[in-house]
Amino acid sequence: MAFCQVDSASAISHFNKGFEKEQEKRYKDALAEYDLAVTANPNYDNTYFYRARVKYRLNDLQGAINDYTKFIALNPQSATAFNGRGYAKFLSGDYDGALDDYNRSISLDPNVYSAYLNRGGAENRLSRFQEALADFSKALDLNPNDPDIYFNIGMAKGTQDDNAGAVEAFNNAIRLRPVFELAYLYRGVNKSLLNDFKGATDDFNKCLEINPKNSDAYLSRGSMKLDQNDKAGACDDFNQALILGNKRAADIIKENCK
Repeated sequence: MAFCQVDSASAISHFNKGFEKEQEKRYKDALAEYDLAVTANPNYDNTYFYRARVKYRLNDLQGAINDYTKFIALNPQSATAFNGRGYAKFLSGDYDGALDDYNRSISLDPNVYSAYLNRGGAENRLSRFQEALADFSKALDLNPNDPDIYFNIGMAKGTQDDNAGAVEAFNNAIRLRPVFELAYLYRGVNKSLLNDFKGATDDFNKCLEINPKNSDAYLSRGSMKLDQNDKAGACDDFNQALILGNKRAADIIKENCK
């Protein structure tokens, strides 16, 4: 079916308005404009790619996957689109599907570091830890200044009980991003497993300084206090986690704070 010049002009106009609103983080307004662009000309392929990004921002993961799929049908050599669809699948819990998309993205362009980072994340969830670390290392080769790569390396090493290696990775993440809430949290966890209780306490405290509502930091600090026979201090932290809505806290309090 052919589209007249007016249809194309209208699609481009709505696309440009949508892109402007997306840059302003007005995602619902951007979505409305992208919808109008698709209505005006369903073959204006760029709209599907950018609408997928907006749907991801609005937590419509299946909608994002559908739009990436439409874009890929028209642009089967787009490494970026496969990477984006893979991440939406990953967030949806489809780790195998995500892995397939990341593999395709890397085969199309082996120099996109985020595809290695994302593939490593999927491999981590599938308990393929050595493969994950290999992908994180490749991502680091391509972009040595991304703190998220070091963070993921730390998480993978911690899962394999390489606590010292995890701490080193989190050190680098924090060096590159000094206000990295979760890096402080998990560095604290790994320090506590190395019996560096002062260092762990400092990290949990720093995490809570950045985000006083991080209930996992209270749980982790409380667990460490319990290991040090500070039951009162531990229960104070567990109760604070409960106040913040942490669902695990109730069972922990029932078991340890009688």
